[in-house]
Amino acid sequence: MMSIKVHNTLTGQVEEFRPEREAEVRMFVCGPTVYGPSHVGHAKTYTQFDFVARYLEASGYKVTYLQNITDVDDKIIRRSAEQGVPPEGIAALFEKQYLEDMAALGNTRVDVHARAHDHIDAIVDQIKRLIERGHAYQLDDGWYFDLASFPAYGKLSGRTDLRPEDSVSRIDDSSKKRNPGDFALWKGRKDGEPFWETDLGPGRPGWHIEDTAITETFFGPSYDLHGGAVDLIFPHHEAEVAQMEAASGIEPLARYWMHTGLLRVDGEKMSKSTGNFLTIRDALARTDFRTLRHAFLSQHYRSSMELNDSTLEQARGARRRIENFARTIDPAHTDSQANTARATDAWKEMRERLDDDFNTPGALAVLFQYIREQNRMEEPAGPAALRLIEDVNNLFGTFDIPESAQSDAALDELVKERDRLRAAKKFAEADAIRDQLTQQGVVLEDSPEGTRWWKETTS
Repeated sequence: MMSIKVHNTLTGQVEEFRPEREAEVRMFVCGPTVYGPSHVGHAKTYTQFDFVARYLEASGYKVTYLQNITDVDDKIIRRSAEQGVPPEGIAALFEKQYLEDMAALGNTRVDVHARAHDHIDAIVDQIKRLIERGHAYQLDDGWYFDLASFPAYGKLSGRTDLRPEDSVSRIDDSSKKRNPGDFALWKGRKDGEPFWETDLGPGRPGWHIEDTAITETFFGPSYDLHGGAVDLIFPHHEAEVAQMEAASGIEPLARYWMHTGLLRVDGEKMSKSTGNFLTIRDALARTDFRTLRHAFLSQHYRSSMELNDSTLEQARGARRRIENFARTIDPAHTDSQANTARATDAWKEMRERLDDDFNTPGALAVLFQYIREQNRMEEPAGPAALRLIEDVNNLFGTFDIPESAQSDAALDELVKERDRLRAAKKFAEADAIRDQLTQQGVVLEDSPEGTRWWKETTS
């Protein structure tokens, strides 16, 4: 196995990644609450964890990537009331849209999407164990977790109190709670809301308990890697730790915790109340999926980032530099030892960067340096360069690379013929070639150094 290091939120340290089972990784990332369209903040997080799963697999691990779908929740109930559509209809619609959005982004690595409503029995069982162990108490509106019974609460985030920047959308505000931070495990039945008849009484689960019941079902009480956006650390992930470790008596819930940085759109934090809210579908109407994906992966996953026209244009330009290089590759060329060594060394150095907490911008910097050096060589790029580009694209999924560089030879000849016609001032014939290329989805860029071209993508 490759020696990978991960920044572990639980310890605040960069640690060597050692899953419980030597060749296997059990990985869980908090999925969406399906009450509305998914936004570009979701796109950033899920694209970056898609890369993590791909890289772990490329490093020799068998990865099982689990994601939940929160389809029983206060937000869904509110949206249901606003639109006059049953909660299950709201959830089904936006789950379908979410899965379509992930496919459109090229995020293909999730093995299991587990819906909360399919795991009510597991949720009830976990709550009953919390009650038996003295970690839960009942009020007239449901069952609550007693924070005073779990002294380790706060070990993930380093705190126990709410702050304004926390992502707290589910308000458990009973005035009768024992402690201000106590959170709902099971919410008693209310008129017009979905409910289940259980040993806990009629009702529905709280937000936090859905995730730990799902992960325990698939992975047991302890597993390797838990991911999500940084704004979920407190209280959501802190509550998950408390619930599962209190119910099982086993720690840690997850050996490694990874959190992605937040996304700002056009200079502001996304907010529906201010109208600064960009859905994934809005973003894909603004640019193609490879450019959007490259924009996310060109930043370190732990970094906050800005998404605007400038960052998208930078990502598009970076993509095209790599794609244009790929079109100069001659697969039929017999590489010299020097050519092969340059590509081999570049791949080795890229892997070293990625082994260091999935440093994607560092790895891309190595790739661009390799391309600059190779372009200065008299010897053309050959099969070693093609293997390198294909290996990189298998991880990043951001480049429109033809299956064979030779397949573009005819297009390249047309571009050169157009240049010759323009030099001979046969502009009508040159324009006819441009029109022919445009119909094939080829974009031309004339410059003093000559004409560059690429295939524009719309998907």
